[in-house]
Amino acid sequence: MCLKQFVRGLWLYGLSTVFLLFTLFPIYWLLNSALKPPNQLFTFPPQYWPDSPTLQNFADALTQTRLGRLYVNSLVISALTCVILLILIIFAAYSMARFRFRGKSIILVMFLLAQMLPAVVLLLPFYVIFSSLDLANSPWSLIITYTITNLPFCVLMMQSFYETIPVELDEAAMVDGCGRIEALLKVVLPAALPGLVATSIFGFINSWNELIYAVVFVSSSQLQTLPVGLRSMMDENRQEYGMLLAVAFLALVPSLILFGYIQRFLTTGLVSGAVKG
Repeated sequence: MCLKQFVRGLWLYGLSTVFLLFTLFPIYWLLNSALKPPNQLFTFPPQYWPDSPTLQNFADALTQTRLGRLYVNSLVISALTCVILLILIIFAAYSMARFRFRGKSIILVMFLLAQMLPAVVLLLPFYVIFSSLDLANSPWSLIITYTITNLPFCVLMMQSFYETIPVELDEAAMVDGCGRIEALLKVVLPAALPGLVATSIFGFINSWNELIYAVVFVSSSQLQTLPVGLRSMMDENRQEYGMLLAVAFLALVPSLILFGYIQRFLTTGLVSGAVKG
């Protein structure tokens, strides 16, 4: 029996290691290429680590591009989207998790169907609406769009975290004199904090990485987000591959940090839900 468990564990760890290496290799290769001087970028056979690593590409990325402005634009838009999503999903997901009402199943189906729509389908309606409201070429057009497109999945995700928390907590709080909203904010929400953090970071990362809406809705170079700026840099600096790779890696860093941070909250939420259930 112990031998079978050992073989099974070895098999699972082996598969996990292979998957991890497969996932991380593109990130490693991006960093490896960004650290190479120009004359080592296209050598054959490929170098798995540069002979003389240099930070010149990163220095050029910080001094010769609009990376700072692009970072600020993306940060402001993603952060505001995250805050608005946070406020909406706290109450919307709680309602879906705790109340039974007519049309609830229809709303859930519509939320799921919304995830099946490609961005291109919503592009023209959004653009017409924003043009009529004089919001075209404005950061608010992206903030509203990202909030609407991320809201269905975030509500469903947060709903699952609320459902791991026993209803008895709400009832006990209301017996002690709390109203429904007060019970939510003081008792249920702290217990669901890991899910709230994970869901909000998910919305932030989606907003940070989005390209299609940002290309169409914002034309001013001063308002462009990071993905759009990277795309324009590729057109302007076709020969500066080392610098472009450095810019791409710097753009990837926030997503890597947040994904690493989010794992702790996801694990905490799952474990706490299992214990409370």
